[in-house]
Amino acid sequence: MGKIALVTDSTADLNTDLTQQYNIVVVPLNVHFQDDVFKDTIDLDTDAFFEKLEESSVPPRTSQPSPGDFHKVYKALLREGYQSIVSVHISKELSGTWQSACIARDMLPEEDIHIVDSKSASMGIGIIVLNIAQKLSQFESALAAARYGQDLVEQQRVLFGVDTLEYLHRNGRIGKAAKLVGGLLNVKPILHLDGQGFVAPLAKIRGQSKFIPFLVEQAEKFAQEQELDAVVVHARAPEKAAELAARVKAQLNIRNFYQSEIGSVIGTHAGPGALGLILQKP
Repeated sequence: MGKIALVTDSTADLNTDLTQQYNIVVVPLNVHFQDDVFKDTIDLDTDAFFEKLEESSVPPRTSQPSPGDFHKVYKALLREGYQSIVSVHISKELSGTWQSACIARDMLPEEDIHIVDSKSASMGIGIIVLNIAQKLSQFESALAAARYGQDLVEQQRVLFGVDTLEYLHRNGRIGKAAKLVGGLLNVKPILHLDGQGFVAPLAKIRGQSKFIPFLVEQAEKFAQEQELDAVVVHARAPEKAAELAARVKAQLNIRNFYQSEIGSVIGTHAGPGALGLILQKP
């Protein structure tokens, strides 16, 4: 079997230590503050993004990498001696990134390139990529690695809450949760990514104190005492993230645990204060 390259995009919210450890190539999305365009994780880190978000009178927007961006990355990897590429990306229902990757693949019809729609976002993508990376040497082909990644997609749960639906709504990423807008006085909406990769409502609870216990209860139902990988993600909510992490570790059978701060692209749509729990059955 030839060398397999593993590619993802910056919405996976993987930190540099993990991408370097597993030799994962990250293609950045773009964040636009009016006329200024920043490459996610390259020109704009998480701290700088949230500072600009607070200062900006005009909300930022995001855009996917172009097919040309992916084509350059794929060609460079092939020139480096990789025989195959597995490329795992944010839900196609949330971004055009997957489509750009597919167009780039089709521009190289003789090459062995496989594109996986994670149907997920943030470290939901990241945990799929990490699981593939940890087993990459065991796969007989890139196709087998991509199929394993697709199997993981069907064994994942992404649960999250936001301080306000404003960011999802104004950026057009609110999906099936649109009906919640405008009727949430003192109510905390619990959202999830459904089986198609859309943002969808899961529940409405009254009071912040019930939010974290509800997430853990849902996690226990999903796990059914099975071993899981788990990730706690947050946007400027370290104390809530620490509380959720402690409960998850105490109440679930965890194989691998990660904690990550939401990056600038996902942060544009979720806003500060977002807190999420990602569960992956191995």
